[in-house]
Amino acid sequence: MGGCLEKLDIPTKALILFALSLTLLLLNLDKPMIYILDEAKNAECAREMLVSGDYVVPYFNGQIRTDKPPLHYFFMVWAYKMFGVSAFSARFFSAVFGALTILISFLFCKKFLNEKAAWLTALVLLSSLHFNFQMRMSVPDPYLIFFMTGSFMCFYTFLVEKKKLWLWLMYACFGLGLLTKGPIALALPGLIMLVFLIISRRFTWSLVWSFQIPAGLLILMLIALPWYWMNYVATNGVWTEGFFLKHNLKRYSDTMEGHGGFFLLPLIMVMIGLLPLGVFCIQSMFFALKHRAKEALLFCLCIVLGIIIFFSFSQTKLPNYTAPAYPFIAILIAYLLSAFEEMNVSLSKVKWAFVFYLIIAFSIPAAVYFGLKADLNVQSSAGVWVYFIPVPVGAILAWYFISRGEINRFILSIGLSFILCNFLFFAKAYPEVYGINPVAGSLDMIKDKPDLVYYKMMNSAYIFNMQRLIPAIQSQDSLSVYLKSHPDAIVISRKQYESEIQVAGDMKPVFEQKDTFENPTTVIYELRR
Repeated sequence: MGGCLEKLDIPTKALILFALSLTLLLLNLDKPMIYILDEAKNAECAREMLVSGDYVVPYFNGQIRTDKPPLHYFFMVWAYKMFGVSAFSARFFSAVFGALTILISFLFCKKFLNEKAAWLTALVLLSSLHFNFQMRMSVPDPYLIFFMTGSFMCFYTFLVEKKKLWLWLMYACFGLGLLTKGPIALALPGLIMLVFLIISRRFTWSLVWSFQIPAGLLILMLIALPWYWMNYVATNGVWTEGFFLKHNLKRYSDTMEGHGGFFLLPLIMVMIGLLPLGVFCIQSMFFALKHRAKEALLFCLCIVLGIIIFFSFSQTKLPNYTAPAYPFIAILIAYLLSAFEEMNVSLSKVKWAFVFYLIIAFSIPAAVYFGLKADLNVQSSAGVWVYFIPVPVGAILAWYFISRGEINRFILSIGLSFILCNFLFFAKAYPEVYGINPVAGSLDMIKDKPDLVYYKMMNSAYIFNMQRLIPAIQSQDSLSVYLKSHPDAIVISRKQYESEIQVAGDMKPVFEQKDTFENPTTVIYELRR
């Protein structure tokens, strides 16, 4: 888009984009400490793999963890071996796969649409706070997003070019996706691909035969089946039952952990997740439908709607569930934005989307300030609202440029202001706010205590940050027996169990703090002298 970039070849441009994306995603990656529940459990599970050398059965605090397959653990272990066990290491390959997702989205859009839309696709993703947030967490989602995105893009490229390499890469992505998050990585893309073939009137049995499904199944089975089989044998089916029944079927059929929601929530999650340019989400889908003769747009639209509709019927709804749609809705938004200049778009043509954006842009700093002030635990960090000032400033600039008909500057004002805000968020605001948590506040107090246990429940981040297992005591009688033989015992628990702990032994609280943005209060006890 710029004069300098236009002189470069595509591989050089792609390398620059990858380097820029990775730099932004690696920024301050070690901050804050591992604290969020999912991050803590995944990072610790990988650490226990490293310590035990057992790469077949995942454990968390010495107990079998059935939540996820192992691929992200393997990458975390690799990072631990390179950089040491740390928050940075646990998140490192998430950032790498985030940058790779941006890269392949750029290349796909350049190949099948146009270069301007390709750069705008990167802008949509890099400006999205939620995309950046996901790609900086020690969770399996960055890996799943990359492999699902890769499988879709390889499918379409094979469909157009008929080169077998793309076919084998698609099946490899399926296999690696199965090792990342299970059957969803194969079933959902497969269903969407079938629907696309039918809608685009491409479906024929000869075309299906050209996909060499038996050979493809062999490839993905060679990648995924050995680990699943070894795990089944090692756990006597316990992990298999827990993962497939509870964490797949039950999550879809029942509301788990309070994460329910109304039918249209996944659509709203996608729109909010891709802010700021996500305000053009609905408009871009209608634009793609109008220009569906351009088959790549129809394909992206099928993916976006397929993912949204699929999770609309799920009884458990989380923002990360619909995140695999981000690269493809980003392409749709980018294609719409790339056409704005040709369409001679004026403020009147984007007024509803832009009004929505203005409301959000001016609300964010105020919402941050008053939201933090309302929470006694983190109200001292309310001053981080200043790091969100680039958002309303960018909105004012965007208004100025659109009123003058300067479409490219209008788009860049929105996108770049959020990229700057993301930079400040991850460099300053996020570490400051999430640095105020009970684990950080009490770690130095208890990390060297030999007789450390927890009663019924505790914050999972203690285990990873102390890099040691913490024995669990689940009954009042067991706690009483333990305290009699361990007079120097330290017990981590929650406020709700205080009466039970007091009955078990003459204990006093030595630390108490509410969990950040959560209801439980962490309390640490020791015996009275």
